Amino acid sequence: MREFLTQEVPAYRDFQLVYGLLFLNFAIPVMGYVFSPETAIQSYRDTNLLLGGGPLPFPESQSVFFWVLGCANVLTLAFCCAFLMWNLRRHYAALLPLTFLKFMAATLWLAIFLLDERAPIHLGAALLDYVTCAAFVFFARRARRAIGEVPDEALVPRPRAAFGGA
Repeated sequence: MREFLTQEVPAYRDFQLVYGLLFLNFAIPVMGYVFSPETAIQSYRDTNLLLGGGPLPFPESQSVFFWVLGCANVLTLAFCCAFLMWNLRRHYAALLPLTFLKFMAATLWLAIFLLDERAPIHLGAALLDYVTCAAFVFFARRARRAIGEVPDEALVPRPRAAFGGA
């Protein structure tokens, strides 16, 4: 742990920390979405009421179509974060689809909020997603620039060559 915290490239350490937290932010909740969608949806509704919104008029818990898409999208976000952490130099191109997916979600949340002011949770989701997009880009770009010519052996954790390799 000390080696990680005191490594030669602090921007790479920060990238690993932020992307690790983002990975957990996506990977852990998706288990609730998969195994207990009613609980996740009730939490969403309760948060909207706490923010001063009214009852949400759509039956999310009855839509298998959107349940599958939502779980797949959130798992893809978790996967892309892990993929970039695995080897930032090699997988840097994954930043584009990662950011695009989250940016589109943010924009759709904002559009839904603008169409239905009874749901402030949609504005909150949009703002959080835009901030997440900014974090994706900021930390990955900064770390990639910082590691420049630094050899992999100096980075902690060391980038992996491939999923099955060293």
